[in-house]
Amino acid sequence: MCGIAGELRFGTGQTVRTDWNKISSMMSRRGPDDQGFWSDDKYCTLVFRRLAIIDLSSRGHQPMIAGNGRYALVFNGEVYNFMRLRKQLESRGVKFCSTSDSEVVLHALIEWGKEALAKFNGMFALGFYDSVEKRLLLARDYAGIKPIYYLLCNDGIVFGSQYDQLLAHPWSYHFGISREALGLYLRLAYIPAPYALVENTHMLEPGMWMEITADGQTKCGRFFTFPQHVEPSLSGEEATEAVDEVITAAVKRHLISDVPVGAFLSGGIDSPLVVAKMRSVSTNAMQAFTIGTGEKETDESADAQAYAKEIGVEHKVEYILPDQALDLIPSVIDACGEPFGDYSIFPTLMVSRLASHNHKVVLSGDGGDELFWGYPSRFATLIRMSSDFRMPLWLRKIRWGTNRIFLRNNNRFLLKGSLGECHRSMHNHLSEKILKEIFPSLPAWPSESDVYVYDGSDPDQIAQLSRWNEFVYHLTMVLMKVDRASMYNSLEVRVPLLDREVIEVAMKIDWRDCLNVDTKMGKLPLRHALARYVKHKTYTKRGFEIPMATWLRTSLKEMFEEHVMKRTEILGLEINQEALRRVFAQHMLGKRNYAWGLWPLLSLALWVNRYYKHKGAH
Repeated sequence: MCGIAGELRFGTGQTVRTDWNKISSMMSRRGPDDQGFWSDDKYCTLVFRRLAIIDLSSRGHQPMIAGNGRYALVFNGEVYNFMRLRKQLESRGVKFCSTSDSEVVLHALIEWGKEALAKFNGMFALGFYDSVEKRLLLARDYAGIKPIYYLLCNDGIVFGSQYDQLLAHPWSYHFGISREALGLYLRLAYIPAPYALVENTHMLEPGMWMEITADGQTKCGRFFTFPQHVEPSLSGEEATEAVDEVITAAVKRHLISDVPVGAFLSGGIDSPLVVAKMRSVSTNAMQAFTIGTGEKETDESADAQAYAKEIGVEHKVEYILPDQALDLIPSVIDACGEPFGDYSIFPTLMVSRLASHNHKVVLSGDGGDELFWGYPSRFATLIRMSSDFRMPLWLRKIRWGTNRIFLRNNNRFLLKGSLGECHRSMHNHLSEKILKEIFPSLPAWPSESDVYVYDGSDPDQIAQLSRWNEFVYHLTMVLMKVDRASMYNSLEVRVPLLDREVIEVAMKIDWRDCLNVDTKMGKLPLRHALARYVKHKTYTKRGFEIPMATWLRTSLKEMFEEHVMKRTEILGLEINQEALRRVFAQHMLGKRNYAWGLWPLLSLALWVNRYYKHKGAH
């Protein structure tokens, strides 16, 4: 697990005055154990920071070079099936100098080219350069566990593990803000791939590769696509057994390490299952880590303690207190590098810091919700509404109005044009109406984005499309948060529920064997698997949350007023102060809880001050 960066210059190959020491040091937390620099002196430069996990010796140093200097690799991540791939390469005459997975990745790319990417089971972002062909290959793993950003312009391409590295490169200085990306952030509280906030910058999408040559030719392609629809071939007990078996194998693969492995432990289903599997396949002593809030609505520490006791692992708990909010904010903004508005990054930073005292590697339960229909408030609601959307919009409006007159349970989603629109609004941190009041010139949703474009009414179709959406869009936000928070603390987080083989099994399962729409209970195969290890059960779906609503009314109130309420614009976008004051006042009086929408505005303002305020000085 590491940090990578580099550039490929176009045309004559003339160098720019790039401070690579600075760009490398920006990711020193990602890799405090070693650093490396390589350049062909004309076209390509690669830099690297290492967090040593497999083969702790200097033989794992990067950039890793092969072919008498022809090939160079910077690789961030882990490939868990590297030993099997190594044997295949050895049978083809490849000789290895180390026991690292990085060297296997290097020779796999030399031997098989881009086709090697589909063979990797793991998490990765990489840059691979052929100095004879003057060709750079960038790639990101199939689930988007590891990030890679890039800036493409007339001068060349620069890439990095962190977005702030692009902003530190001279090529970024004359580019302005992407209004499309800003509009996405204001709605979703993060910026999904392939968008990024500054013009000409992007995040590479999961499962994608990009190939760039020194003459400016660019090609893109996919080596993995999560399907919008798969005909189910697993159901009932067969599905439960298949899930249980594949997760056991995945956890065993993810425990391969030359340093001790711990785990994050929540009070839910996914991470307790991962910890239980760790205990079942290993005799090593294990530690699990949890953050508590002390607030009834958000605190999962009691459930986590109950799980830890039954499973038999040492459990460490730390509590996040209201007066810590101000102290944590600088770390939150520094860790992100680009605007990020999901406030669960606070406890994620804290649990990463807690684990990093004695560990370099932990396992987490991320991915279970997206693969096994684990967000019932979204999945079950959309599926149940599918019958309503067989009616035309005008008839749904009449039904909505009638229910309102007779004070019946009413559903505002009936007024949406499609179930895709409903799903998108479920992810908006403030309603479109409120956003347009606060930002009169709110940029439109990108016209080329089709991620929420589905207007069918068949429940099977909606079940699969909504899962596809959560996997390709929402999951990347979750993984982005975990990567930033963990790597800020020099900690590698592995996600066995997103193992390639787990994904392949999940694709085959009938949604009805994962989600009970009537009881709004999801992840049924994971629940059944966990029940084989523990008697303790949790039913309520809770995110990894903190009492942000309270914080904004107390310890963060002055900060919000100073950095947000006094603004008339942000990144060139006009702010209607009267509308903003109205929303903030309703939150302060306790009439509404707008924490989900207000924190992203504060986070954006703090990011501007930290990363963008002096950009024009360049």
